[in-house]
Amino acid sequence: MLTYNLEKKGEQTLYGYLYECIRSDILCGRILPNEKLPSKRTLAKNMEISVKTVENAYEQLLVEGYVRAEEKRGYFVNAVEGRAAGNKSAGNPADGNMETGKEAGMETGINADRKAGIKTDMKVHGGNGHGKEEWFADFTSNYKVYEKFPFSTWAKIMRETLSYHDMELLEMVPTLGIEPLREEIAKHLYEFRGMEVSPQQIVVGAGTEYLYGRLIQLLGRDGIYALENPGYLKMTRLYKNHGLSYRYVDIDGNGIRLDALRESGANVVHVSPGHHFPVGFVMPVARRQELLNWAGEERGRYIIEDDYDSEFRLNVKPVPAMQTLDTDHRVIYLNTFSRTLFPSVRVGYMVLPPKLVERYLETVSFYSCSVSAVEQYALASFMEKGYFERHIRRVKLYYKEKRDGLLAELKRTPLWGKCTLIEENAGTRFLLRVDTPLTDSQIKWCAAGRGLNLSCLSEYCKGQTKETGGILLISYGDIPKGRMREAVGRLSAVFG
Repeated sequence: MLTYNLEKKGEQTLYGYLYECIRSDILCGRILPNEKLPSKRTLAKNMEISVKTVENAYEQLLVEGYVRAEEKRGYFVNAVEGRAAGNKSAGNPADGNMETGKEAGMETGINADRKAGIKTDMKVHGGNGHGKEEWFADFTSNYKVYEKFPFSTWAKIMRETLSYHDMELLEMVPTLGIEPLREEIAKHLYEFRGMEVSPQQIVVGAGTEYLYGRLIQLLGRDGIYALENPGYLKMTRLYKNHGLSYRYVDIDGNGIRLDALRESGANVVHVSPGHHFPVGFVMPVARRQELLNWAGEERGRYIIEDDYDSEFRLNVKPVPAMQTLDTDHRVIYLNTFSRTLFPSVRVGYMVLPPKLVERYLETVSFYSCSVSAVEQYALASFMEKGYFERHIRRVKLYYKEKRDGLLAELKRTPLWGKCTLIEENAGTRFLLRVDTPLTDSQIKWCAAGRGLNLSCLSEYCKGQTKETGGILLISYGDIPKGRMREAVGRLSAVFG
């Protein structure tokens, strides 16, 4: 029977500590592949904790792919390579050897819009021949959460920045970005994504697209870039503008297919393992390790980990980044503050492996940092004082309430009996598969006629198949609460 010393959990949540203990035992081989975990009730009774605590820990292990659930049988351990434990932790948490960032001697000292043409003022083409109009409900956009942003706090910090950093604001911004912001980003990544990185590995820039341009110069234009299909196809515009060769690589239920990736001949692959766009799943640890093994097979192969909004996954703790498993220094991590704060904050960052940092400083460091000093100092202060963390919690709760409200309204309509939810815990959207004879074009046309702006999964696929038909991408962040019932009613009416 599994037993762990709960007195050593420190400040971790109980379920988080239990998850860490079981995960560590799986990685080091104490719990073997295909071994059955104790039932939730049995483990809870043995450790004198609640069944809910065990359930939450098992759910996190399930999301990350360390275990699988077999109907009416329980939870079983998946085969996972032990080298993933290169996670840089100091030991098994069950032994009480987990180190905090300060104890471990860690060095400490913002995503571009996800879709082309996203509209934040809801003034868009209706697609029904009537020219511009205001949608009654826009199910494609998630950017109107401005009322949740602490503007008064941000304004106060901006004023303090102008007062306290007057002379520093006049100086040239270092090519990597100012040190205080990079230190705060490093601390944030350690605490929320499990990453141990030096501020010297972090490059700050005006959004993900700008940083991607610098990255292409760093990696070269002679290689072949791969992207997931379905996936964030806007990347193809960037590749075309830079004259790059690229390939679409199909995904399956666990992420990008390794056989298809090898056939593509690519040496750089762009993935979103923490929260796939647009499907929403988390890439399990076994597939992550396969991808890392692919990168390590040949010199010059790299994985670009786009972690654009993994902060907003609901009902589970954040999944550790793929970068935490990378022992060969092949993962380039990308993230942004445009999604978590507000779109006009054009601050993104990338975390480079140590050798690429050296190459960056040697080859492209002549570029000035593209984010103003005042914005960087203000953001550093916003993070250092804890406002950023509180804002994320507030917005995450907002999205959860919006999702729950939409699902409650959906259950009241005839559409509920015709649809299946896919990845409803993704945080800002979910997929809705509808049993309908309508084509995706007909669905969008009928919806537009009812004042609804919809997108379908097929729009994010290269080479449509029957499997993608009738799957709606439902984003709910912009739907006002007062319009939710009517909006869902109109959506149901599209399908009769």
